[in-house]
Amino acid sequence: MTRNAPKTRKSTALARAPFVLTRGWAAAALAVITVLLFHQVLLGGMTFSAPDATAPVGFVRMGEQSLYQDHVYPLWNPFVFLGMPSFASGAYNPLIYPPDWPLALVAKVVPLPELTWLILYYFLGGLFFFLLAREWGARPEGALIGAVALMFGPNLVAVGSHGHGSQMVNSAYLPLLLWLATRWMRRGGLHHLGWLALAGGFQMLRGHAQIAFYTWAAVGLYVAVEVVAGLLDARANRATLPVPVLLARAAAVGGAMVLAFGMAGFYNLPLRDYARYSIRGGGAGGGVGMEYATAWSLAPWELPTVVIPGAVGFGGATYWGGMPFTDYPNAYVGMITVALALPALLSVGRLRVFALILGGLALLIAMGRYLPLYGLLYEHLPLFNKFRVPVMILLLFQLAATLGLAWGWSAVLDAPAAKPRDRMERLLFATGAVLIVLLLLATIGRDGWRAGYLGAVRSHRPDLPPQVAEGAFAGFVGDLVRVALFGLAGVAAALLARRRRLTAGVASGAVLLLVLGELWPVSAEVMHPVIGPYVPRVVDQGRDDVVEFLEKAGPPGTFRVWPVEELRSNRFAGFAVASIGGYHAAKPRLFQDLADAGVVPSPEHPGENPYWLRLLNVRYIVTQSPVNDPRFLVVYRGSGGTVIENPDVLPRATVLTRYRVAPSARAILDSIAAGREDSGHVTWLEQDPGLRLGPEADGRAVITRYRLNDVTVDVDAPAPALLRLADLWYPDWKATVDGKPATILRADYLLRAVPVPAGRHRVEFQFESEAVRIGLLLSIASAVVALALIAGGLLWARRPVAPGAPS
Repeated sequence: MTRNAPKTRKSTALARAPFVLTRGWAAAALAVITVLLFHQVLLGGMTFSAPDATAPVGFVRMGEQSLYQDHVYPLWNPFVFLGMPSFASGAYNPLIYPPDWPLALVAKVVPLPELTWLILYYFLGGLFFFLLAREWGARPEGALIGAVALMFGPNLVAVGSHGHGSQMVNSAYLPLLLWLATRWMRRGGLHHLGWLALAGGFQMLRGHAQIAFYTWAAVGLYVAVEVVAGLLDARANRATLPVPVLLARAAAVGGAMVLAFGMAGFYNLPLRDYARYSIRGGGAGGGVGMEYATAWSLAPWELPTVVIPGAVGFGGATYWGGMPFTDYPNAYVGMITVALALPALLSVGRLRVFALILGGLALLIAMGRYLPLYGLLYEHLPLFNKFRVPVMILLLFQLAATLGLAWGWSAVLDAPAAKPRDRMERLLFATGAVLIVLLLLATIGRDGWRAGYLGAVRSHRPDLPPQVAEGAFAGFVGDLVRVALFGLAGVAAALLARRRRLTAGVASGAVLLLVLGELWPVSAEVMHPVIGPYVPRVVDQGRDDVVEFLEKAGPPGTFRVWPVEELRSNRFAGFAVASIGGYHAAKPRLFQDLADAGVVPSPEHPGENPYWLRLLNVRYIVTQSPVNDPRFLVVYRGSGGTVIENPDVLPRATVLTRYRVAPSARAILDSIAAGREDSGHVTWLEQDPGLRLGPEADGRAVITRYRLNDVTVDVDAPAPALLRLADLWYPDWKATVDGKPATILRADYLLRAVPVPAGRHRVEFQFESEAVRIGLLLSIASAVVALALIAGGLLWARRPVAPGAPS
């Protein structure tokens, strides 16, 4: 063909082919948006430094030492509180999440920003939503806009930036599991079922049980809606799937959930066991306690925050909603999302019914203590009473709202352009009229309802200073103007697209930019306070002169400290210095009982009981304040603080020849607090073990080995006695005396004691979790079954089909 030869008809057609937003292009767009929005973290050398991001890291140093130097998988953390399960509590679970492994290998070759793993899930969550929305009938443009609205709204941005990485990762799995469940219900390939089980197992292994619970609740609701709709279709003789097949597929989703739980058995079974002994399961009825569970409930007067971020003061000092505090509007999805989701309501279908039910239930449950529904679920829904923070379920509401946005925008683009002022146009015009009224109220009429707003603030937060209330009102009015303008721009774009004044691509691009323009300033305001320069985390991060002094004061297991100003810090745990305090959202119930009784230091009870400090081996007090207490001796002053010694402290391991039986647990707490018996010679038990101990004599106990999962004590007892170890009792601890199994008694309410005969003996404590062992076997077996389903389904799908045979 010569240079000037005319183009063929085929080449002309290819040149004029319209652009199609494929999965690949959608993934590329999401990747670019993710990089742009998180450029400070990915490209600018910054990181998130929220307190919740750094508080749990103290134990990591000792856990890694145990794992990589001692080659012992860490199961117990003896350095916070009086000890607690590190694995079963979810505090430290290294190497159990397979999707992390490829990224870790890449990071060994290519230097990646510290939070690459976290930002990756914003992209993946958006991509999974795109797949789900497309599967559920949305146009690619609507699916992409909905994905951006979900993943880059302030709720998920706050979760990731403020240190709740596992919650963020689990949230990204929500649209994925719904998409996989849909493919199984519609197509029936065993590989879809296998992928559903595998993805569900990975989600649980990432370690946020509450979001995993909500995810499977959403999947279950979707399946229930499909079954009901299928049964109604069968009654009307329009079913596309035989009822037995439909019911079998629905039951198989339950089987996939069981497989997913089994895959995560290595994590789930120990977690379930520990829940009974933690503040999450040790309350009345086996739950966290209704008051504690519902503290973060969405108040009904906070509903306007769905579209107006500053409706109740946004967060921080100006917040006057129903929660103890918050830094951002938890329910916010944006005015454009709500306005453009309305066209989706013009057509009814099973998926829209599902989204309406899901979003409505999530809002009602998020209101927690303000409605009876939460109490009903708390009492009767399995596992529900283990969770707290009801507003966390707003993720499901936001998923439903952004699905509505995807469907609504798709309806706008797909609507025929024949009749002006049809139902859709009337709806859009009505929406625009409401937004104009809101705009007028926020500008011309703001003085007319200012007093009413300030009165509402006073009624809900009478402690809020008047100038702060005025600031909340100013922020609310400013937000109302902004969201009304954005909503009007979105409605205008919809009308122009509806009348074909803008092409689908141009209109969709405009709406995408509008959604980002509305949401991202709010998300950035949430994220900005916790963005800081990246500081490489070295092995000795947190070390100071006080830590160095304490490291030389004695080997691990010989003393505890009371860090007055850092009682909720895990910093000392990173240096094998045991603290009477620490941070964990599910601390041991037994220790919390001591804190609640006010006999050990806590933020609520900052004082101390000398008899309990003595018993619990609290040898040093670390403080930044001046010390004028004659009971204690100053042994060190430095830039990190002052260290004072408690000279009356008992050793960690004590030989006792007497015990007393108390009628109740509370009697033990009170008896020790009152100093009725000398804890150096007597221990309190709740039940009489029937031991015959020898005459009182001085025994000797020396800790010869103190590691995370095991403790060895050499005992010299002149007579039959009890060896008391001032570490937390937990049922997974086993003991031997000279290699023979021995019973561990719960002494002094929460410590461990072992009977020993007269003479010299070696007592060994070993942490052996049956739940970990069984869970590991269950995980391996379940993973094999899930992979077999995937392989079998793929092979079956690729089998040759004889001509004329049914598919």
